[in-house]
This record gives sequence, structure tokens and C-alpha cells, in this order.
Amino acid sequence: MDVMGLKLSAFSALIQVENLDSFYEFSPDIPVLSGYTNPLVVYRGDSHYGGGFALLADAWHKTRRTHIYAGDFDVKGVTLALDGNATHLLLPTIEWLSQNATPLHVPAEQFPYQRRLRKHLAALPSAHPLRDYLMLLLEKQRGLKQQWFGGEIVSTVLA
Repeated sequence: MDVMGLKLSAFSALIQVENLDSFYEFSPDIPVLSGYTNPLVVYRGDSHYGGGFALLADAWHKTRRTHIYAGDFDVKGVTLALDGNATHLLLPTIEWLSQNATPLHVPAEQFPYQRRLRKHLAALPSAHPLRDYLMLLLEKQRGLKQQWFGGEIVSTVLA
């Protein structure tokens, strides 16, 4: 689809899905998204499908409307959300994630991305809801692939 042909004003929110298999399974009909009418759900893209999303993300950012990132709870996934100007992360509750996240889903090759997240964590106010998520990722070194998410899903603000 030609990104330039989309009428962005027709959509209430942009929902960016990181993983292709999760994109095919994704439904915006979950309670946390009930306040959005006609959200635009898109696949982020990879080496095969990538390219178009960056243009869409830039155009969407100019609308100053909600951009929700639905992806892996790992260092690279959260970094992609921040770098793509997402405003929110779609994740399980911190209680559920604390019980189910695992060190097996924090790959060593993602270590270089931790610096970016540590800087973001340091800049967040002490009561910010994202702090607990980043502490789980960075201090406890535990993450979880999007395909393994369960429990209640919440929208957590990034900034």
C-alpha cells in the first residue's frame, strides 16, 4: 500500500506490530484499545517487508497522535519503539511480566542497546510507570517475546 495515499486523519491511533506472526494474530479488539476507533494496525517490517514503515512513522509523528508499539519486551524492542517515536508500549501488566519474563529472552547481541535505555530510564520521573518495566529489563536482565505475552495487556506511556 502506498503510504502517501493513506488519509491519516481517518485513524485514531497507529499500532505498530514488531513481529510478522504477531501481526497476523493481532486484534485491536482488546480492552486497553477500546478507546480508539479505527486504529491503523501496521507491521513494522523486516529486511523483506521493510522500508515503508519509516515514511509512515514520520508522517504519523507530525499528527501528534498516539503511536502504540506492540513488540517484544526486550532491549531492542523498546529501543525500536523509542527510536520510532512511539508514544506507548503495549505490554502485559508489570505484575504478570515480573512473574513470566525470563533471562532467556534477553539476548547478548542486544547488550549495546542497553545504553540508550539506561539514559532514558535516568531521565524518567521517579513515579513513571515505565521505570518498573525498564528495571526488569536492565537490572534483572529479563525479557519476553511478544508471542509469549499473556494476562491483561496495558498501554504504558514511553516518555
